[in-house]
Amino acid sequence: MAHRKGRLEDRLDEEAAKYTSSLLFDREILEAVVYVNAAHLKALARAGVISWSECEEAVNHLADMLRMDIDYTRYELEDIHMIVEDYLASKMPKAAAMLSLGKSRNDAVVAAVKIRLRERLISMAEALLGLVLTLLKRASEEADTLFPTYTHLQRAAPATFGFITHSYAIRLMKLLPRIKHTYSLCQDSPLGSAAVAGTSVGLDVSYEAELLGFSKVCENALEATASREFIIDALCLCAETALVISCLAEELVLFSSEEFQLLELPDSLSSTSSIMPQKKNPVVAEVARTKAAELLGLFSSAYLMAARQPSGYNLDLQQITPKLWKALDEVEETLAIMAKAVEGVKVNRERAALACSPPTAVVELANYLTLKWGIPFRQAHNAAAAVSRLMAENRLNEESLKETLERYNIPGGAVSMEQLRELLEPGKVVRRYATPQSANPDKIREKAGVMSYEAERELRWFKEEGRRIGEKLRNLLGSS
Repeated sequence: MAHRKGRLEDRLDEEAAKYTSSLLFDREILEAVVYVNAAHLKALARAGVISWSECEEAVNHLADMLRMDIDYTRYELEDIHMIVEDYLASKMPKAAAMLSLGKSRNDAVVAAVKIRLRERLISMAEALLGLVLTLLKRASEEADTLFPTYTHLQRAAPATFGFITHSYAIRLMKLLPRIKHTYSLCQDSPLGSAAVAGTSVGLDVSYEAELLGFSKVCENALEATASREFIIDALCLCAETALVISCLAEELVLFSSEEFQLLELPDSLSSTSSIMPQKKNPVVAEVARTKAAELLGLFSSAYLMAARQPSGYNLDLQQITPKLWKALDEVEETLAIMAKAVEGVKVNRERAALACSPPTAVVELANYLTLKWGIPFRQAHNAAAAVSRLMAENRLNEESLKETLERYNIPGGAVSMEQLRELLEPGKVVRRYATPQSANPDKIREKAGVMSYEAERELRWFKEEGRRIGEKLRNLLGSS
């Protein structure tokens, strides 16, 4: 390698070259590295270091690399930056020799990773919003479909399946500001930082930033080349997304089991046993719920790699980026497959309605006694608990109801069996819910509609941003 000759006499050991090379995961940033070098060549031409004709010819050769099969096993070249320089040297040695004037691999790799991460964050946002919109569609469709809610995995209160899917849509939508924040961390260009302290070469770094779609130039070369908090932030975002998905996946697994029989996943997303032919295994949801652990592992390893680094670039930082690409791959794939699962899952309406039947809503008896008869809520609560026990023991009738109420100093005629059945009928319970965040079907439909509009608006923003950045980068490989 040309850059070794002045300082090191021996060739890099083959095993050491393979061990320290980043080429196997640099394929993710090939396109971005080409863009960075194209922008740098144009900055050199603007500064009068090379001619515009040389610049345009060199940029055309760089563009050719995007249509080539790259040999990622040339470990002696260390990384994709030297692959690009080596290729350009075979076409235009003088221009290639200028690629590192005022530019180091240290600032170039940060620029390339940020460019690629911007693209990946847009893809992730589109996948996340795809799942959100699917959840909201089901929320509107199933706003009236009775479905139990649980606390401590015990039946808690009647709700609807639309209420459940709406809750997951909200949890995912709350991650959108996090995606935009991480995106904003990729908007400052490190070019001009060179290796660590800037450069004496008078380059127009604002021009380079503009060419590459950055909104500003970094303020400190040392921070720009050595910090990887923007990657840690992205990995944390991926882990948070996987956390929400794991909970949704767990409910699909749990509620589709024979013990619950509340949901049924489509055959196309299920498997069976090689020995037990009766089995229908929720394999997609099972794999999806593992992603929280996988993503936390990737986040933790990258976090610890970035920790306790002295200022300035160290090759430890190279090992962080493959964790980032792996995390984004896992999250995007999981968001897409979970959208299919949510779209295809069916509710066992009869079973779900049964799970909402008395005594599930027995708190409504306590509410009624308090609001109608002025009974202190704790007193009414205890009476309702005693009534629920009668239900569980199949001993509830007009006489036992009256006796129970009187035992708690409540008039025996405060509620009849007919009134009690009316109070606890799950379909009527959910329609009586009055607070705006409740499982009331009308409120769910209304909120799902509003959120769908917001999700569509956000989706348009990310798509437009992707088009804007893509057009700017494509133009970079055109004329100066």
